[in-house]
Amino acid sequence: MLNIVRGLRLAALVSVAAALSACAPASYLVKKPAPSNIAGTAASTTPAAWVIEDQRRGAERDFSTGVLTAGLRTEAGPIQPVPFLAEHLQAELASRGLPVQVREAGAGATPSLFLQTFRMQNHRSNGFAPFITFTYLSADIDTPAGKKRVAAFVKRGKVPVWSFEEVIEPTLNQPLSLAVKELATKIAAQAYGWRASDAQLNTLLAKLATPAKLDGDAHLDVYALGFTNHPGAKERLLQLAQHSDEYVRLAAISSLGTIGAKDQYGWLKALYERRDTLWQDRAMALKAIGDLGTPESRALLTEELKRWEAAKTDKESLWTAQVIRLYI
Repeated sequence: MLNIVRGLRLAALVSVAAALSACAPASYLVKKPAPSNIAGTAASTTPAAWVIEDQRRGAERDFSTGVLTAGLRTEAGPIQPVPFLAEHLQAELASRGLPVQVREAGAGATPSLFLQTFRMQNHRSNGFAPFITFTYLSADIDTPAGKKRVAAFVKRGKVPVWSFEEVIEPTLNQPLSLAVKELATKIAAQAYGWRASDAQLNTLLAKLATPAKLDGDAHLDVYALGFTNHPGAKERLLQLAQHSDEYVRLAAISSLGTIGAKDQYGWLKALYERRDTLWQDRAMALKAIGDLGTPESRALLTEELKRWEAAKTDKESLWTAQVIRLYI
């Protein structure tokens, strides 16, 4: 009887694994991020070198992990996280008029960017559920005001209908591109005092002016609004942070942190503390709070990390703690 029970359990596990995989490939060919080419001005445009020191430790060195095996590669081969980041971070900063060189640390080079986290985690609860990715990026950077922690967190999901090829653009290409762009945005702001021009801001606001048109990939324009570093984006972002479309809403919440809307700390904290909202809304509010970088926001994250680490090892506890650790 015991052997029969064990056999049934094993069969159930095999069935669940098969349902989760649902013909998922062993690896995915991803696109290189395209530079945003956001026009703007900076307090300083002196040519400079950014040297990346890889300080990732333990599990943080595993670039692609999760429920499904999902190796990531470009046409050149498997993604090497630090060279990949260096190449596309340089291209993104250059597209904003910042003449910088970005490279991996080598002999005799003095690091200025200390990489803590750069990885993608995937999840799928069953064969009919969305394929979800969480993209994490965190680094300490040298700025005129001293070393600063900057981070990015992107949540994206897609239900594959006909094949797993459908998930590549929304859950892999877009998050990788957004993470690089957000890091570039924060380096541009913290180290160079860069922000987009008023004309660039107005162009994006015009694209996002009609609620009925906010579908498809409109969330990318919302992220772009945050990548302007322009205070004039705040009011529209506050409106979009309450939008019915999940990814428009998440992009807007995230972007309030990206532009450093410190006067919205209370609103973000209230959103995080609501338990009648989706986890991703609350997690993105925490991410935005971390971006603010104030003593008040750091104290909240420190306290919340202790609470979540003491909680049970359910998905919400683990995932929320991972977001907080980007900033602690």
